[in-house]
Amino acid sequence: MRAAAELHEAVKWGRLTFAAAADWHHWVCAIAVAKTGVSLVFHKGALLTDPARLLVGDGRYVRRVPYQAASAQQDAVTTLVREARTRQRDMLPDDS
Repeated sequence: MRAAAELHEAVKWGRLTFAAAADWHHWVCAIAVAKTGVSLVFHKGALLTDPARLLVGDGRYVRRVPYQAASAQQDAVTTLVREARTRQRDMLPDDS
């Protein structure tokens, strides 16, 4: 992955998944393929700055960027991947 070359990749949970230092518990992002399309999924997407408003989803942490949005705004996706890498181990303030 060009946005964060230090990431390791492996197939985890049926998806091509990326993590730093093989820390699969705190994975950074993954490629999800579903009947409705392909998305780039961010484990801590709820914590990311998203001025391009690419991230969708309403889970506690996980957010995704649909393929069409990702392919149209590649620089914004690169920025999201880099921030996700730096926030890999961050938690929400009320998490213990």
